[in-house]
Order: sequence, then C-alpha cells, then structure tokens
Amino acid sequence: MSHNFLNPYLLLAAGKLGKVKAALARRLPPRAVAALRSRRGATAALFAVSGTALIAMAGLATEGSGYYLASRDAQNSADVAAMAAASAYQFRGRPAALGAASEVSVRNGLNAAMVTVRNPPTTGSLVGNSNAFEVLIAKPYHFNLARPFVTNGQLQVNARAVSVLQATTPACILSLTGPLTIQNSSSFQAPGCAIGSNAAGASVSIPQSNSTVVARAVMSLGTCSGCSNTRWSFTEGYQEHAPPLTNPYASLDTKPYTTATGASCLNTAQLNVNGPIAPTGTNKAYCGPVNVSNTSAVTFTPGTYVFQNASLTVGSITSFTCNGCTFIFRGTSPGNLSISNMSTANLTAPSSNSSDADYNGILFHRTTGGTMGTSGAPNLNLQSVSTFNLAGGIYFPGSYVRIGNVSSSSTANCLALVAGTVDIGNLSSFRFDVSGCHNYGTNIPAARIARLVE
Repeated sequence: MSHNFLNPYLLLAAGKLGKVKAALARRLPPRAVAALRSRRGATAALFAVSGTALIAMAGLATEGSGYYLASRDAQNSADVAAMAAASAYQFRGRPAALGAASEVSVRNGLNAAMVTVRNPPTTGSLVGNSNAFEVLIAKPYHFNLARPFVTNGQLQVNARAVSVLQATTPACILSLTGPLTIQNSSSFQAPGCAIGSNAAGASVSIPQSNSTVVARAVMSLGTCSGCSNTRWSFTEGYQEHAPPLTNPYASLDTKPYTTATGASCLNTAQLNVNGPIAPTGTNKAYCGPVNVSNTSAVTFTPGTYVFQNASLTVGSITSFTCNGCTFIFRGTSPGNLSISNMSTANLTAPSSNSSDADYNGILFHRTTGGTMGTSGAPNLNLQSVSTFNLAGGIYFPGSYVRIGNVSSSSTANCLALVAGTVDIGNLSSFRFDVSGCHNYGTNIPAARIARLVE
C-alpha cells in the first residue's frame, strides 16, 4: 500500500532515468559499463595508491627526524673524539692521541671504517698544525618507510671536528725530568708566569724555609709539596697531576752538529785567562776547559761560544758582560757552566743568532747525553752574584741547575729556564719573568688546554 504515497512525477523521472541508462549501456564499451557498475573497486584502488603515498610521507617525516638525530650523534661523537685526542696528546704523545680518538669512537658505536683521525689536519684553518687533531665520521643511515623518496634507501651521515692545544699560561721555570725545588729564599718572585715540573712523583717542593713565594701558578705533573702553604701567593693557584708544560726547545735535542777536530778546536788543554775569549761560531769549539778569573771586568764579544766536551768557569772577577751571546755545551760528554763570585753579571741572548737561527733567543744550552750533576756539582751553577741580569732562554735538559745567593735589577723581563732538575735557593730580589721575551726572540714554555675550534 505504500506505493500509493509515491509522487507520480518521481515515478515518471525514474522511468526516464532507466531509459537513459539503457541507452548508455548500448553505446559504451563493455569495460566502461562494468566500471560504471563497479564504483567500489575504483574507490579501493584510489585509496591504495593514496594510502601508500600517505604512509611514505609519514615515514619521511619520522625517519627525517631520525636522520637529523643521527647527524647530531655523529657530530657529538666527532667532538668527543677530537677532544680525547688533544687531551691524550699532552700526556702520552701522538700515537696515544690517535688511539684515544679511535677508542672513544668505538665506544660511541662506530667502527674503524667510519672514523678518520688526522694529525695535523688536512683541511680547515689549522692545516699543518701539529697540535691540532681532525676527526671525520662518515656512516650510512638507512630509510625504511621513506625508501621511495631516497636513492638506494640510504643517505650518508657526515661529521667533522677539530681540536687544538692552545697555550694559556706562560711559564718561566720548567723542570723536565727531576724536581723543582725552591728553598731558603727571602723573596722568590714570578708574578707573571707559571713554574712547574713535568716529572712524576714529588715533582715540586716549596718548603717552609722560604719567606715569600709569588708565582702566577704552579703546575705539577706529580705532587707539589708545600704548595698549600697559605703564605705563598699563586694567582691562579696550584695544580697537581696537571698536564705537562710545553718544552719550546725540544727540537734542539735532535739537532745535528759538526764535531770540531784539528784546527777547529781552539784548545785541547785547560785554558786559563784573565780576559775575554773569542766567539767560535758553530763550526769551531773550545775542546778543553776554559777558566776566566783574577781580573776586574770582562766583556765578551757578541756571538756564539761553543764548548765541546769542555766546561766554562767564570768567577772571582768584578763583572762579566756579554750582550747578544749564546753559550753552547755539546759533545759526547758535554761540559758544565759556572758563573759565580762576582759583583755584576749582564748577559743577554741574541734575537737573531748570526751563526744558526735555531739559537735565536737562546742564552745557555747544554745538549743531552751528558752526566747529570748533583747539588754539590751542578751542570749549571749560578751562585753568589750580587746583581745578576739575564735575558734569554736557558736549556739544560738532563742537567742539574742550581741558582742561589743572587739578586737582580734587570728590566729585560725575559728569563725562561728549562732543565732536567732545578734547585733554587737563597734568593733575595731575583725576579723571573717572560713578558719581554718577544724582544729577544725567545720561545717560552706554557700550560696548554684542549679546545674544540671547528
């Protein structure tokens, strides 16, 4: 009975629509007719295509974030590896530094094929700097959901970091292999520079016998006995088990030289003089002991004085002067230097050594291989000089250096002492300073810190 309520116009329209569909069916190809009759299949295909694209886009967003995080992780790994290399270099040298960078990288989930460590760097602003370390990381990142958008389904993650050891605090006294001892001094002054020792164990000793000890800092590879005394003034404090101070003269340890023989030896027996001796240059040498004494004032000519297996003793005179001079003690058994018992000594290094540029700014140098002295028989003895003005670098590796009973009025502000063992005592007004060493071309030791720069 419900058909009685249908609108007669709707029934008419329905009848016409049926005729139209029948006409279309007679004119269209069978496949087209089937497609019109099966709209459900077309919708499914469209959804499949668009759904795949949608999933890929979502995967790209998700895995893109993962790629970014992987890049950050790689950069962090490179930074840490570079810093590990520079830090290890201070204590154990280059092979240990390269090993430290590789070890840290492995701990961060990388393998050796992904990591390259270079010292010195081959790219960037620190190319050729032996104190710098460059770490390169390259590893693949694999995409899954976003694979259709990425060639071969992976991208390369790259990271680079460069660290460098930079000098921070200049040093004026460095004991390389033995202790640095400061004792019995009414006033030890090194306000603008650090003092320290690269020796293990009890490497610095500043006992109670001193009255005043002033230094910018104390750096001890081992321990520092007496450094906690509240009477001492260390602007930057003291540090035990600190990184080694730099040795700016280390290249001289392997420097070749010509052995003087025959006429190149200016003497072979002991030479006692009461006046100046002549400079030798680097191709000649005094091959026997030289004693300068029993006179008033002695002034040496500027130049280089070489003593081959021989010692120089200057003492019991009024004054000793040598400006622009370098004294070198070399040979299979290098000799010693003693300057003592006089009123005044004024000695300065040449900023430009005419015989050998490697000795620019060097005042005293004793080569390695000689016998280590003792407190009673030091290799360098600077004693009992009322006014002792020195300017330049002193390099006595493997040697015992003793300085005592001296004072100074020097304004040169350049005295850099690097030796095996350093024993300083009974100073009254003797100031160590390196702030003026640039005027003499003198390189100076320094404390260093590892910094990430690229």
